[in-house]
Amino acid sequence: MIRRILLSLGFLLSPTLAGAQDAIKLATFNIHHGEGTDGKLDLKRVADLVRGVDVVAFQEIDVHFRDRSEGVDQAEWLGKELGGNFAFGPNLVEGEGSYGVALVTRFPITAHTNHRLPKSAGRERAEPRGLLECRLDVAGRPLRVYVTHLAHDSQADRTLQVAKVREIVAASPDPWIVMGDFNLRPDTADYKALTSPESGPRLVDAWAVAGEGPGHSIGLRGERPARIDYIFAAEPLAAGFVVGSARVNVATIASDHQPVYVDLRMPTDR
Repeated sequence: MIRRILLSLGFLLSPTLAGAQDAIKLATFNIHHGEGTDGKLDLKRVADLVRGVDVVAFQEIDVHFRDRSEGVDQAEWLGKELGGNFAFGPNLVEGEGSYGVALVTRFPITAHTNHRLPKSAGRERAEPRGLLECRLDVAGRPLRVYVTHLAHDSQADRTLQVAKVREIVAASPDPWIVMGDFNLRPDTADYKALTSPESGPRLVDAWAVAGEGPGHSIGLRGERPARIDYIFAAEPLAAGFVVGSARVNVATIASDHQPVYVDLRMPTDR
C-alpha cells in the first residue's frame, strides 16, 4: 500500500524557507547493504527510492566492508549521489571496513557522534549496535536526528537498547527525531516502553498518530509482514501530525525492507 505521513512543526523553519518549501521530507530505509531480494547489488535503485528526500536515515550500510558490497564506501556514495551531506555511524568494524547506519541530508550537519548501545549478559560477541546522533542546522535552527538499528536476535538486548535510546534523546537540548529499524512490532513491550510517557521522554510514533492501515515495512510478499521501521518524534513536535498522501513503490525489490516516509509540514507563521 502507498503511505506517507505528514508532521506539522511550528518552529523549525523561518517563514522564508517555509514559503519556498512547505515541508521537510524524511525517510528511513534499511537497504540490506544495497542488495535486493533478487540478489543483485544496486545502490542506484536504492538512491532512486529516496531521491528528493531532505533527511534520510539508512541502516545496514557498508563502508569498505567485505566483498559483498565491492569495497564501496556506501555512506559517501549515497551522500554524493543524493547531493547531500552525510554522517556514518560504524558499529561493526573488521580491519579497515565497517558496517552501520548513516544519515544523508541537504541540511548542514554541524556535529555528529555515534553512541554505543548495550548488550545483555553473555552476548558480548553479538553484533554491536549504535545510535548515530546528528545535529542539523535547519534554516538557522537546530534539529537533532538520531538513526539506529536495534538487535534482531535478542529480546534482552532490545530492552536494554530501548532504555538507552530514551536516555540519550532525553539529554538533547534541541527538538529531535529518531528513525530506524527497531526490529520490534507495535504490539510488544519494547514498543510500549518507547512510546510510554513514564520514565523518560515519550517517542511519538508518526504512523500510529497519522498513518492508515498496518504500515508494514518488511515481509510484504507474504512472509510474516510487519512494521518494524519507524520514525518517532519528540512529543512537542508531534502535536501537529496530519494525514497526507504520497507515492511509494512498495513493489520495489531494492531491499528486504520498504522505505518509510514522513513529511514535516511547516506553517508560514511562527
